[in-house]
Amino acid sequence: MKAYFFFIAICTGFFTANAVGRYAVYKAALGPEEELDKKLSKLGTLDGMAFCRSEGKAVWFVRGLAIILWVLTACIYGEGWLFLLYSLCITLLLGLSYVDIKINELPPLLNAMIAVLGAIRVSMDLEHWYTYLIGAVAVSGLFLLIGILSKGQAMGGGDVKLMAALGLLLGWQKILLVLLIGAVSGTLIHGLRMLVKKDGHTLAFGPYLAAGAVVAMLWGDQLITLYLGAVLKK
Repeated sequence: MKAYFFFIAICTGFFTANAVGRYAVYKAALGPEEELDKKLSKLGTLDGMAFCRSEGKAVWFVRGLAIILWVLTACIYGEGWLFLLYSLCITLLLGLSYVDIKINELPPLLNAMIAVLGAIRVSMDLEHWYTYLIGAVAVSGLFLLIGILSKGQAMGGGDVKLMAALGLLLGWQKILLVLLIGAVSGTLIHGLRMLVKKDGHTLAFGPYLAAGAVVAMLWGDQLITLYLGAVLKK
């Protein structure tokens, strides 16, 4: 693979992560109770930009992790649209996870951008459009049902929208993998945090789903093949 491609991946990952990271930091500071017009009016102010600079550590963390994952995605997929779609999605997931950790809310804007990436993915593979459509409703429908039955206590609307957007991008097989990884990692890690740090029962599920999505994008095909091979041998 040509060196210039990795240079482009690093630069693009840096600048996209910079934008998403700054938005995530300021969105988290505004909090979920703010009205949309108030948020938008503050995002462009000098005070808002100064605040983003003061939260440089978080933004630099998003930048650094995004660059690493962009290069890793480039190594796996090479040059092409799939590399770009997955890398952009990973950057959005990093910002989304930061906001969810801070204020327990998944930003609608970032969810919508992932959905746009999903729509582009479907347009690239129209022959198998049903795979992505099923993916968009499979897990998100389950989450919606849980949210309705629990009256929003067990599952929020942001999680529903995130899984719909990711399902549209990844298809039904990989979105099930996302659910499995997210549920297992969330249960184990949050359970450990409750024991060690005495954290409350409230779980920010977004970061665990995001981690599952990253694994599914980078190694999903191999994991699914291994699973099917193990099942067929029985």
